[in-house]
Amino acid sequence: MPEVGANGMRTPTFRVLVADDNEVAQRLCKRVLEKAGYPVLIAADGLQAVDIALRERPEMILMDVAMPGIDGLEAMRRIKTEIPAMPIVIASAHSMSSDRERFLAAGADNVLSKPFRLADLISIVEQLASVK
Repeated sequence: MPEVGANGMRTPTFRVLVADDNEVAQRLCKRVLEKAGYPVLIAADGLQAVDIALRERPEMILMDVAMPGIDGLEAMRRIKTEIPAMPIVIASAHSMSSDRERFLAAGADNVLSKPFRLADLISIVEQLASVK
């Protein structure tokens, strides 16, 4: 588990990029993750996600699939080309097992079906943070 600094935030060694075009989802994920001590970066579309991921090198990305510009799967492909070990969790309303298998085959490290429980998001982040 990452160390907690004087301000109550975990040391910024495990930052999460939330890539979602829905502002409510952005704010909710940001609030919950920051409350759990994880610094958060926000991208509102796939191109922003690629740009921020390559520039900032967060420790994990939560990636929506349906976004303007390029979708989350294309953004993930571009990021994984440059940073193959980057953990990316896909968040999608497509929850059929064939969709999950397709996302994992495309390179996702995990899949959360929307709407997801915030406790499940925190659990995944904590699992990934513990191996970093």
